[in-house]
Amino acid sequence: MALGLNPDTNRPLVPPAGEEAFARALLRTIPDRGEEISTLAMARSAGARFRGLVERKPTLDLGDPLAAGWTYLVADDDPQRAEIAQVLRPLAIQRGMTQPDRPLTFGGQPADEWLDWMTDHFWSPGTEPAHYVLIAGGPDLVPFHFQAVLGSAASVGRLAFDSLADLQAYVEKILRLERETRPTVRREALMFATDRGRPDPTYYSRRFMAEPIVSHLEGSGFTVNALKGDHATAAALLTALTQQRPAVVYAASHGAGRPRASAAEQQHLNGAVICSGDELLTAADIPDGPVAEGSVVLQFGCFSAGTPARSDYAHWLGSDRLNTTDDFVAALPKRLLAHPRGPIAFIGHVDLTWLHAFDDPDAPDLDQAWHPRLAPFVSAVDSLLAPLPVGLAMRAMNKRYDVGNAQLAITFDRQKRGTLPDNPKAYGKLVRAFITRSDAQNYLIMGDPAVYPRMWEP
Repeated sequence: MALGLNPDTNRPLVPPAGEEAFARALLRTIPDRGEEISTLAMARSAGARFRGLVERKPTLDLGDPLAAGWTYLVADDDPQRAEIAQVLRPLAIQRGMTQPDRPLTFGGQPADEWLDWMTDHFWSPGTEPAHYVLIAGGPDLVPFHFQAVLGSAASVGRLAFDSLADLQAYVEKILRLERETRPTVRREALMFATDRGRPDPTYYSRRFMAEPIVSHLEGSGFTVNALKGDHATAAALLTALTQQRPAVVYAASHGAGRPRASAAEQQHLNGAVICSGDELLTAADIPDGPVAEGSVVLQFGCFSAGTPARSDYAHWLGSDRLNTTDDFVAALPKRLLAHPRGPIAFIGHVDLTWLHAFDDPDAPDLDQAWHPRLAPFVSAVDSLLAPLPVGLAMRAMNKRYDVGNAQLAITFDRQKRGTLPDNPKAYGKLVRAFITRSDAQNYLIMGDPAVYPRMWEP
């Protein structure tokens, strides 16, 4: 089951599917996509090995961007490349970038050349690569999946706005907050979790994602303000965002999608938070006054970070009816990050999110409150509240992506050899590997990966 709704019809974006049907659709398309997956797996594997070597250096402190290194990346053909460099220069100096006018550049290489790009541009011999990389530009210039692959070797974030003025506002906000003597946020978390009742997937995300995370944080000594079920309204969420000072905001709900709307309508609406009572919280609802200032927002929901032109699940859906003509970043994170008194970073999802990501479809009503599938989400929250730079919050999710890539590459090889089993157990393994791998791939950071919430005790 996917966590996405069409607000026009109040119906799921895609119907639930059985594992066998999903697996057979996968197996039909593996010959077409297997090479692509294997190529990405090779690039991720090489990146992970390189990152491991760098992180094992005894003097490297990943929690300190000045020690670990920071740079930004722009597209070679970005028409605003010079202007972007000028806007980012103060932040680059703040981060200790020795040559602020010499960022990494991406030339639009296809996926099968991304490993070559990392070898030639990122970890070439004799260089000390930066651990933190900020991509400046939209997915039309630097693809979403390239961001995910680069995340194997570095901690990566992205800033993609509609104007240079919005980029300027974000940079000025970060510099102001980091130079203030008094931290902005409290040692608190805000949990927002809708529940449309069983069998809707939000019932499970409330019970088996939100509530275990709340219990975990309270057991660790953090204050958690929870808006769940009928209390998870748009008005309540806006009130909490404007009146409370949580270090981390975690939202688990359906994400909005309008499959047959125009590109402009999709760019405005996709990824909006669907609250209790079927209300929407969109970018247009964000007020001009302070809203989650200094916080990190993590939104678990379809399209919360952006929408790809082609879904990773198009093979099963039978078409690209969910998506649009071009990849785009969602309006809500753009609005929040450009807000001068808003959050410092946003972690969201590109494409559909799935029940498989955090729960066991074979036994969804778990007796225990904890399940290993939830580990990357708990790890992310723990990292943010440590507090560590937001780029490090994705380490566990990155490992899940690497393992999933390896599993799918092995499946592709076994199918070519004719040794792949044809039974329900094998179907289940394949579907779980594909969904958890694709889900992990599509969690991306929007914002500077070197920022972290600066907290004071409540």
